[in-house]
Amino acid sequence: MKIPFNWLSEYVSIGLPPGELAERLTASGLEVEAITPVSPSFSGVVTGRILAVEPHPNADRLSLCRVDNGAREIKIVCGAKNMKAGDIAPFAPVGARLADGTALKAATLRGIPSEGMLCSERELGLGNEGGGIMILAPELTPGRDLAGVLGLNDWILEINVTPNRPDCLSVIGIAREVAAILGRPLSLPEIGVRESKVRAGTRVTVRVDDAEQCPRYCARVMGDVAVAPAPFWMRHRLCQAGVRVVNNIVDATNYVLLEYGQPLHAFDLAALRGGRIVVRAAGAGERIVMIDGIARELGGETLVIADSERPVAVAGVMGGRESEIAAGTREILIESAFFRPQAIRRTAARLGLLTDSSYRFERGVDPCGVRTALDRAAQLITRMGAGESLRGVIDIRARAFRAPRIMLRASRLNALLGTSLSPAKIKNDLTRLRIEVTPKGKGTLAAVPPSYRVDIKEEIDLVEEVARIEGYDQIPTIPPRSAAAEGGSALACAREGVRVILAGLGFSEAICLSFVGAAEMDRLGWPSGDPLRSAVRIQNPMSEELAFLRSSMLPPLMRSLALNASRGNGDLRLFELGTVFTPAAPVPREEERLAIAATGSVRALHWSGAPGTADFSYLKGVVETLAAEAGTALSCERAALPSCHPGRCAILLRDGTRWGWLGEIHPRVAGAYGVKTPVVFAELGASALFNGLLREPRYTPLPR
Repeated sequence: MKIPFNWLSEYVSIGLPPGELAERLTASGLEVEAITPVSPSFSGVVTGRILAVEPHPNADRLSLCRVDNGAREIKIVCGAKNMKAGDIAPFAPVGARLADGTALKAATLRGIPSEGMLCSERELGLGNEGGGIMILAPELTPGRDLAGVLGLNDWILEINVTPNRPDCLSVIGIAREVAAILGRPLSLPEIGVRESKVRAGTRVTVRVDDAEQCPRYCARVMGDVAVAPAPFWMRHRLCQAGVRVVNNIVDATNYVLLEYGQPLHAFDLAALRGGRIVVRAAGAGERIVMIDGIARELGGETLVIADSERPVAVAGVMGGRESEIAAGTREILIESAFFRPQAIRRTAARLGLLTDSSYRFERGVDPCGVRTALDRAAQLITRMGAGESLRGVIDIRARAFRAPRIMLRASRLNALLGTSLSPAKIKNDLTRLRIEVTPKGKGTLAAVPPSYRVDIKEEIDLVEEVARIEGYDQIPTIPPRSAAAEGGSALACAREGVRVILAGLGFSEAICLSFVGAAEMDRLGWPSGDPLRSAVRIQNPMSEELAFLRSSMLPPLMRSLALNASRGNGDLRLFELGTVFTPAAPVPREEERLAIAATGSVRALHWSGAPGTADFSYLKGVVETLAAEAGTALSCERAALPSCHPGRCAILLRDGTRWGWLGEIHPRVAGAYGVKTPVVFAELGASALFNGLLREPRYTPLPR
């Protein structure tokens, strides 16, 4: 989440440099990953008041302007036509530098001296508007530094917001945290919407058929819409936060998204057939062309916003192309809703879409902030002169929101944190977070969190909030009173025993991803119909290269060998304790296995002999050592196995039953991974090994 420091400062008086604020936020659990200073690419540009605009005596397309730069009157020649006397505009005097690096010099244009220029957004590197002069707010005085006036000297805080804190996915959400941490007052925008006499209900009707997935749906209708570029201050803030600017209507909804964390969507009302909005589940086979231009088929579990005939948006994810705001839009409907997070999460995953809206809806928005955000968007659009709000708000609510009432014991809090905080102190800390606290006697407090704190559900959550406000560094360190017990479970001890044995034999443990793709199965030479190819497919894989749960330990260890070989490390001995999966009903069956792989030299250079290389006999000796430690009788049977060199592989038998396999990987398979030296590999069932290691050790005398 990118937060401009100047924008944040509008809601709370910070009084700290950005670096110190970042430290305080990080200490409270909101990690600030980066602080990026931003500054304009121009210099020396000031505000200028245009005193007069006259025709150039020698050129029809040029104008002669007299400009007050705060110190004196200057004459310049200008080619733009959108300015008039009285306007405030950026003025670059002689010596100023533009965004492209051009240093202005005095010039004579068609016989008239010009001592500077009036600038467009493009010339200042502030946008793509280059057809006319950038007109500034009329209340500005001439001679002021333009960068300071526009707030272009700023810092961008990049904050890593954890999934349990969706309330911090907005500028106001971070401002609340800053106000609580620093003990400063919070100043939120005053929202008021001027409405016309026409009622919104006469232009559209709204029906919610699936109140379980959409407990609240609000809408406003706005007429006399004039779609145009948003004012500079709004476009600049959106760009700083990493949001693409579109037009004044869409930019206003995106601005509120960043400001309040509530996603909004604007529909072209003329494109809504029947003048109707229906929130419902998608029908079988229904399709929609979304704003990104891609047609998608919607399943029955997909919640959609529809008109009287077809879906016009996928709820909480993305709107449809047919109803998006365009240059000819004259009337709009703005929606603001609370959707059930689980429904949006499933839909976004099924469609493979992650948007700014779905990201917030998946984690939970403020159910009581739906109307506030809608009114804020209408206020901004009205203030820009981009539209007029019709009277009334359509507000459909299935049930009223009820915040949990949580009992907090001061004694329990102090026992967990090792502190001695009084109930009054605890109440003060929680009140700073806008949590309603009522004393209940005997050191117990009743706390009701605000609606936007969807993460506070239990007593332990309140304990964490107090710890954050007090400061984790202020909580005393108290050594545990009881002695730590040695060891662990018997199974954990057996696993550790395997690790110790293999480490003593010179092997390193690898920890690999448990996924494999169909293309890799082909690379391994697994034939069609082989049980190894009957892998469990993942419903929502990271990629097709990792679309299946592994049925063998071989693929990930081969990837590890290949990665090391590509970096010049060709002498490797690796092992992994992990799980393989086989299809079964109702859930796949898991089996823990041990995999051992070796390639290259297995003994360092020494005068006493040539270095040993990893081969079948070497790895067979390693497996025999493990079997001996586990008290297991080991035998081998020759076999032809996929991925292995013919005649150099075997089935491993333990007490006459199959235990695993051992072999040299076929050179064609190793070469496909980029490994040029022979690779030997063994895969064993881990449970039998563990059972053997868990037996009571028996004394064996030293050989005479």
